[in-house]
Amino acid sequence: MRPNRINRINSTSFAMKLKITLFALLAFTAASLLSGCLRDSCDSTRTYVRFDPVYKTPAEFRVAVKAEAPRPLKNPGKMYLIGDYLLINEIHEGIHVLDNSNPSDPKPVVFWNLPGNVDMAVRDHYLYADQYVDLVSIDISDLQNPTTVCRQEGVFQLHGFDPGRGFLVDYVQTSITEEIPCGDSRWTSSWFQEGDVIFVNSGQLDATAGGPRKTGNGLPAGTGIAGSYSRFGQYDQYLYCVDNFTLRPFSVASPSCPVAGQEIPIGWNIETIFPWKNKLFVGSQTGVFIFDATNPARPVQEASFSHATGCDPVVCDDANAYVTIHDGTTCNGTFNQLDVIDITALPFASLRISYPMKKPKGLSVYGNYLYLCDDGLKIFDKTDPLKIKQLSHVSDITTYDVIALDDTHLLIVGEGGFYQYDVSDPAAPKKISQILVAP
Repeated sequence: MRPNRINRINSTSFAMKLKITLFALLAFTAASLLSGCLRDSCDSTRTYVRFDPVYKTPAEFRVAVKAEAPRPLKNPGKMYLIGDYLLINEIHEGIHVLDNSNPSDPKPVVFWNLPGNVDMAVRDHYLYADQYVDLVSIDISDLQNPTTVCRQEGVFQLHGFDPGRGFLVDYVQTSITEEIPCGDSRWTSSWFQEGDVIFVNSGQLDATAGGPRKTGNGLPAGTGIAGSYSRFGQYDQYLYCVDNFTLRPFSVASPSCPVAGQEIPIGWNIETIFPWKNKLFVGSQTGVFIFDATNPARPVQEASFSHATGCDPVVCDDANAYVTIHDGTTCNGTFNQLDVIDITALPFASLRISYPMKKPKGLSVYGNYLYLCDDGLKIFDKTDPLKIKQLSHVSDITTYDVIALDDTHLLIVGEGGFYQYDVSDPAAPKKISQILVAP
């Protein structure tokens, strides 16, 4: 990764997404805001979300994984299942390991402290995880004694780099409220910037954007199951990682230390990857890219499908790809819908139909059913993709992503915590267990 000075940070990742969208919001609201200045008193009370940058030097975050006692869920992210074990990411802090052999009573086993972690995958007793900009390989044959055995430095592009402070790895959000006179330049702004601190009108933010696998003691050999928001995927003897711009293949023929292959540029705002047979479905904020991985060392793009701008996970079956699109500042979009894309005649991909949704996020398919995180959990019969039928709606949980293990058992994660449901009767889902976030 080439270092970028602080005055160039906004050309990358998160800050770029904010700026692109905020300029659009500014154009949309300028007329109404300016009209307020014609009144006798045009002071306005505004609430902004302040984004303070967080910098970390390589010496601060390039630390070995450490096993600790189980801790409560606080800010759960992505999940991964292998055998009877469930891994749940604690965003930028590490991974919760749970024994899920009894889904009605999942047992916390250990917490792997791994600063900067968001994504993960497992193969043959090795955990592959991001640690801010690095890809690390961790021997997890002993759950209580994970060992970092390999590190690929500078694999992932984050927000930028400042030689004096290190990598810009995150933003801390706080809410501020203040009176702003109409003569102040901030009066007409949906966002503004002071140095490298960004302020965004709180009404313009998507509060739920994500944001946005047994060896000697339990983990089986092989690979596991990731959710629809994963940036890591596996096919054949390759691990595939996507960042905002690039698809990166790694050979895991020797699983202890992935070997980087040739990077494949894709485009802007790449978000997710979903392997399906010998295809790789890559979701971005503007469309879906489909790669043929017949030669797994060098996947070739064979099709793409453009859709309305918005956050975009994708899953598929043999006939269709299912894409959710939702709005929000960090997603650069205004649409909330489910797209069904015909993939029966690749390299040609075409839209079959779009369904309006409230704010759809993660999704999963199994058999004749589609499981969708939208205002809770919705279950659809997708036998006829042109007339999908909603069978049930669980509205009392906040959901982010879902994994269908089969047509009877769902794993769900969201802001409220982790949930498991029995969906053997898709019209009447039954909660099996839950682990709520700590208050």
